Amino acid sequence: MTALTPSLAIVAARLPSPPSSIELLDEDVAGDTPDWRGIAVPEHLMERFARRSDAAPLAGRPIAGGQIHLLARRPGFGAVLLDAWDSSRQRWRGWLVTPDASYADACGLVVEERDAPADPRAGLVLCDMPVTLAVTDLGACLGVFSQERLQAARWLEQHGRANAATAAPGVIARVALPGDDYALTGTPLSSELGKDGRVAYRQLLRQGLQQLQIAPADAVVPISKPVQAANANRWLKIVTAVAASVMVVQSAWLFLPKEGAVVGNAEFRNGGSGVETGVRTRVLFRAEATEAEIRTWLQREQLEIVAGPDTLGAFTLLSRNRQKVLPPPGPGNPLAVINP
Repeated sequence: MTALTPSLAIVAARLPSPPSSIELLDEDVAGDTPDWRGIAVPEHLMERFARRSDAAPLAGRPIAGGQIHLLARRPGFGAVLLDAWDSSRQRWRGWLVTPDASYADACGLVVEERDAPADPRAGLVLCDMPVTLAVTDLGACLGVFSQERLQAARWLEQHGRANAATAAPGVIARVALPGDDYALTGTPLSSELGKDGRVAYRQLLRQGLQQLQIAPADAVVPISKPVQAANANRWLKIVTAVAASVMVVQSAWLFLPKEGAVVGNAEFRNGGSGVETGVRTRVLFRAEATEAEIRTWLQREQLEIVAGPDTLGAFTLLSRNRQKVLPPPGPGNPLAVINP
């Protein structure tokens, strides 16, 4: 990553290096007018050329919400995803957009195939960097978001920081959203000084916005509709499928009296047929974990889901083995967090 240049262009991620040498076929260089089509062009560059060509017809679109527009004064610096027009201030509210998807944090929305056509200069919506702009600040249109995708940006601005994943710069993953939707986003920023290049990247961007005199926006107005846990709907479907194929759960287990609702080595009654003991543990599953993956893991670990999802999207697992210790989240299991 280079320092901010006077032209306010930021190079935050470089393309893979080209081959050290390119062999040209004899017929490609023979004659007075060589045919340069034989020169190898990296596939990722061809893909970017194609994306830019596909998005070119959008450039002159009339300005509207959901569109991504270059910054007119410094198009090399970035763009903005327009959210809503503030008639009282005569300005647009939106979020800064850059090409650098590899710098996504937990509030970053990665532009993907379903957003096509979209110019490759629009790669990442920084939902934690809302801005306000005048109409004269807006340049060519690079892409158009659907209302669902615009809602995803609003949701990430409000709730992205609640992501409890471990900081992992450069990692992009699916995050479940309300309404059975998902977003491609990154992990939270690291708190260790100098360990996460995404922190310095955002500092450079903020400096650039100050030089361009682009003001940060006020906090987004909360969505009036109550926001569910990020994976609530999805996990409701999964727990239904898992319960049907794996568990035989007595209704008494799901509605324990307060004195029996203990997480840990809990004593509970099995349908009035006697007293049994077991270990209850609350967990969050990974958002991308499938029902089949969860079911297989539950069978292997001899676990049952006896409650959930709660307001955090967490489930309560039961092991009849009082010595049972859950394996830590990682490869080979669908766990994201134990005892959230």
